[in-house]
Amino acid sequence: MGYSKEWLTEEEVKKLLELPNLDDKYEIWILLLYTPALRITEALNVQVRDLIIEKKKINVIGGKKRKAVDIEPVPCNPQVLKQIEKYCDRSDLKPSDYVMFSNKGKQADRSWVYKKLNELCQEAGIYKKIGTHTMRRSRATHMLSRGITLAKVSKYLRHKNLATTMAYLMITTADIQKELEELGDPVTDIINGGF
Repeated sequence: MGYSKEWLTEEEVKKLLELPNLDDKYEIWILLLYTPALRITEALNVQVRDLIIEKKKINVIGGKKRKAVDIEPVPCNPQVLKQIEKYCDRSDLKPSDYVMFSNKGKQADRSWVYKKLNELCQEAGIYKKIGTHTMRRSRATHMLSRGITLAKVSKYLRHKNLATTMAYLMITTADIQKELEELGDPVTDIINGGF
C-alpha cells in the first residue's frame, strides 16, 4: 500500500487543487507532498517550526535511510510556503504541531493520507491508483518535462546518484538515446569531422 508507479499530469494536479469543496487541510497536504517533492515520511514529520519562510526552505527530518534526528533543509516555493504558514495560523497550530495532522490534532497516518489522496482523485475524475509517492514522482516528471536536467532533478529529490532517479522515473537509456537523436548528437559531427 502507498507506493504507486502512477504519476499525475500537471493538469490533473491542478484539477485536484481546484476541487470546489477541497478542505484547506487536504490542499496543504497535496502542496506539501508535491511542491518540495517530499517522501511521505518526511512530509508527515514536518512541524510548523520546520517552515523556514525567509530562506524558502523546509527542514525535513528523518528522510530515507536517515536517522530521525538528521535535518535536511529542502527548497520550497515561497508562495506555497506562505500559504502553508497562513493555514497553520488559521488552524492555531503551535510550533511543535504537525502540519499534516489527523482529526485528533495528532500526526496524520500514512494510510489515511493514501486513502484521502485516492478519494480526492476519484472526486476530481482522475481514475488512477494513487500512492503516497505519486506527488513526488509527478513533481519530478513535471520538472523534467519543463527542461530541468536529470542531474538537477536528482539533486532536488535528494537522491545520492542519477541511477536512482532514472529508475524512479522509469527513464531508460532508450529515452536518452531518442533525445540525443532529436537534439542532434554531437558525436555525429565529431566522427564526420564537421564542426
